[in-house]
Amino acid sequence: MASDLVQPVPPTRSVLEAFISRHQYLLELERKAEEEQTRLLNSKCSPKLLEQRGLSIGGMGVSNISVGLGGQSLIELNRPSAYHLSPLLPPHTFRSGDPVRIEAHVSTTSTKKGKEKDKEGENAVEGVVYRISQEKVVVAVDEKREVDLPERLRLLKLANSVTFDRMDKTLLHLKRLILPEEGSPTPNAQNFPLINSLLGIQLPTWSNEVPPTISQVESEEPKTGDVEWFDQNLNDSQKDAIRFCLRAENVGCIHGPPGTGKTHTLIELIFQYLSRPSSSSTSRPSRILITTPSNLALDNLLLRLHALSQVPPYSSLLPPGSILRLGHPTRVHRDLVKETLDYRAANGEEGELLKDVGSEMQCHLSDLGKKKGEKGAVKGKERGKRWEEVRELRKEYRQREGKVVTSVLSRAQVVLATCHSAGSRQLNNMVFDVAIVDEATQAIEAVCWVPILKAKKLILAGDPQQLPPTIMSKDDKSLKPVQNLSEELNGIALKSRTTLKPPKTLETTLFERLESLYGEGIKRVLKIQYRMNKLIASFPSDTLYESGLISHESVSQRTLLELPSIVDGETEESKDYLSPVVVFFDTAGCEFYERTEGDDTDKDKNSKSNLGEGSKSNANEAVVVAKWARKLIELGVNPAEIGIVTPYQAQVSLISSMLHEEYPEMTIGSVDGLQGQEREAIILSLVRSNPTGEVGFLGEYRRLNVAMTRAKRQLCVVGNSSTVGKGSKYLKKWMDWLENEADVRWAGDEAV
Repeated sequence: MASDLVQPVPPTRSVLEAFISRHQYLLELERKAEEEQTRLLNSKCSPKLLEQRGLSIGGMGVSNISVGLGGQSLIELNRPSAYHLSPLLPPHTFRSGDPVRIEAHVSTTSTKKGKEKDKEGENAVEGVVYRISQEKVVVAVDEKREVDLPERLRLLKLANSVTFDRMDKTLLHLKRLILPEEGSPTPNAQNFPLINSLLGIQLPTWSNEVPPTISQVESEEPKTGDVEWFDQNLNDSQKDAIRFCLRAENVGCIHGPPGTGKTHTLIELIFQYLSRPSSSSTSRPSRILITTPSNLALDNLLLRLHALSQVPPYSSLLPPGSILRLGHPTRVHRDLVKETLDYRAANGEEGELLKDVGSEMQCHLSDLGKKKGEKGAVKGKERGKRWEEVRELRKEYRQREGKVVTSVLSRAQVVLATCHSAGSRQLNNMVFDVAIVDEATQAIEAVCWVPILKAKKLILAGDPQQLPPTIMSKDDKSLKPVQNLSEELNGIALKSRTTLKPPKTLETTLFERLESLYGEGIKRVLKIQYRMNKLIASFPSDTLYESGLISHESVSQRTLLELPSIVDGETEESKDYLSPVVVFFDTAGCEFYERTEGDDTDKDKNSKSNLGEGSKSNANEAVVVAKWARKLIELGVNPAEIGIVTPYQAQVSLISSMLHEEYPEMTIGSVDGLQGQEREAIILSLVRSNPTGEVGFLGEYRRLNVAMTRAKRQLCVVGNSSTVGKGSKYLKKWMDWLENEADVRWAGDEAV
């Protein structure tokens, strides 16, 4: 297998030093950019603008306070009926794990300054989003002082320093492993072959055959035939990718274009690993760490693993207690909650150790959370005494909890965590046989090293043609601080051979770097897509996947007309709206001009000048989008099966104001928020419409690839072909394709 790889020049010490230093430098730039944006947003933007950008939610109240893992206070926030007609949260960008501040509600028409703002911050508390639903946000707070929140609150997003701290710590650990200081003892790590392979120090290797299963090892029978598949419906490219990863001794990559069943393939791979011993010298099953950059992707894997663990033959490989989810799922189903560390620590056999302390702490917090005038409210000096008792109880809770967590983790065969939470204290000193990083092309390389340093083998899965990691800092392409490094790298280049190179930007992911370092032999590509009508799939296939994306016959011809919910598919109206697979409302010549957020107020103009270009919206496009969505629903399409996607948060807010309250189950969001998901119908609002051909976010072709490949049966695009076509060669090609292949309609008729 190594013969299929490009053989790189092993990096010198100076190259390795530059690789680590450059990552540290870029991470520091990113940290400062995120902190600066947060500071500017909080100080310069009006509360109204913050809410429009989805960075704050106002008019909230405390509905409950309870105790969580680590003795943290879980503060549940909702939208009280006293201030709101609907309990549903407005469109926002909050996700589980986001750092936030709970503070006094601020008027949406003014920006507070000076002493008045400082006074409001006295009772503010900071924490992390623990769980979020359509109506509630639960924030985990670890306060060491008294918390006395006002009646009316707002939730504000903060910069995430914890993730940066863990990445910095991981890079320092990696540096100590590969660049030990003179005179210090030589580091000893079980996963040096993996680390060396990822850095180009030695070639990755593959065994000639798939390793035997535990039953074959125990019976001492020779292995015969091919892999015994758990899922009999896998296609040849999926099977090839799984064999490739099973034979990998260090690292293997799976490239999964849209709709090709990447997650499906990973689930089969996980069970194949579980059926095999961790090494040739033992019959103990492999222990697996599964990570993703986001909670949403992680919960998708957990849902599938949990469902399969209930049925044979999967249940024999994952008995109760062998799946464990660190962190907090964003959508906790009543069955899934039992797979979380929180639940096991509190409700398992060992959890009895925590219940009495937790109950006493809960009682104190409930009383302390009562407002003045409420029955049982704690006043005066008594509040201080109660908070002191809470602090003492919290210490005891954590001491007992440490023993419980260790016991729970020891029984887990499969552990799931986000990439950065794999560095949490619960996993200290743990080593896994395999680490799997799903959606690896959305994760910056440094965060992938967090799970890597806990594993002997690595599997990366993703698609470099979809959205890269979101980077806020400006790209500084200097290669300092190592002197003469450019000459050294140029010397290698003259030999026409590759080597490890310091990254120019954090957008270069580990998946892409390995492919650049070793060539396509490092990965296997999934080729059959099961999501889209073949017309929707044809453009991305031809432009980004070398025409290799094949539509399975079960989906290639499907349209909205075949949905069981359609009332009457024989009418002319139904055929007019539901039979087209790709619809294009071209707004060229309609004078549907874009608008920059904040153009109408001096305050917001000031905010824009400090924060860069404001978000864009297009009111006429929003009208066209809303009318098309309503018509699909009227003809029988379930609102939950319609996704409205746009690159700009201002347009998300505008369209949401038209449809969200009436159809709360409909997805209305940014392109970034819909990656990894799919809907029967996708309506894409491009927004940009100007005489100069400025396209902004649309210039990122991978963002458009994600947007157009979410649709299963119908893709409706609303946009200005004249403006968008000027943005890039890729956009011009897409506009030409829409003109030739789509059902093109004049947008002017719809906006009346």
